[in-house]
Amino acid sequence: MIIHAPFSSDQLVACESTRMHGVSEAPFDTRNLGIFTADDPASVQENLRIHCGEIGLGPDQLALTRQVHGDQILVVQAPGRYEGFDALITDRKGIYLGIGTADCCSILIHDPVRNAVGAVHAGWRGAALQILPKTIMHMREHFQSDPADLWVYLGTSIGWTRYEVGEEVADQFPDVFLRPGKAEGKFFLDVKGFVFAQALACGILNEHVTGSSHCTYDEPELFYSFRRDGDQSGRMLSLIGMRS
Repeated sequence: MIIHAPFSSDQLVACESTRMHGVSEAPFDTRNLGIFTADDPASVQENLRIHCGEIGLGPDQLALTRQVHGDQILVVQAPGRYEGFDALITDRKGIYLGIGTADCCSILIHDPVRNAVGAVHAGWRGAALQILPKTIMHMREHFQSDPADLWVYLGTSIGWTRYEVGEEVADQFPDVFLRPGKAEGKFFLDVKGFVFAQALACGILNEHVTGSSHCTYDEPELFYSFRRDGDQSGRMLSLIGMRS
């Protein structure tokens, strides 16, 4: 099962995976696409081959990064494996930007005017560090993208009712995105709502922002969740790229 962004088309790949129909064994069963997990690397590579084949591209066309919950952004010139970036952007066709998640929010961005795309990894740290606004700024600087032209998809992430954090995290977000937690000093944090607000504040049109309504934590048959499963969690992969 593959979930496609509403603006995906014959010429634009914009989608996210689920954990179904792969070869990885438990606890990573079955379509673990996380190349930096503790799963058997051969199984992950076979899952990537299967997944890419269903989309009509090759694994050698992917640009993937070891994400560090930071705010570094890479302008991708060629497919490959990169280190330390939490956002990737490109205006080159035939390169497919990938973000791995297992609770955090993936963000896929398409500029149909300047023919550019972006893929962003936003957990609470990245959101607090303004990774999405910084990525939009980079697209503006490198590709002359107008935020009003951008289309944004917010991928499947953990729902706010399952995402309880302490005061040290909650203090970094406006109260409107927080609800009282189950214990003193605990709060439920709506990361996706915060990222959505950031998108609008950057000038992206409300009608250009869509998102998944699934929750990684509540749907174990479909999604991996680090909050639920810890180090034994695999990763979904969100991809965006323009076909050659």
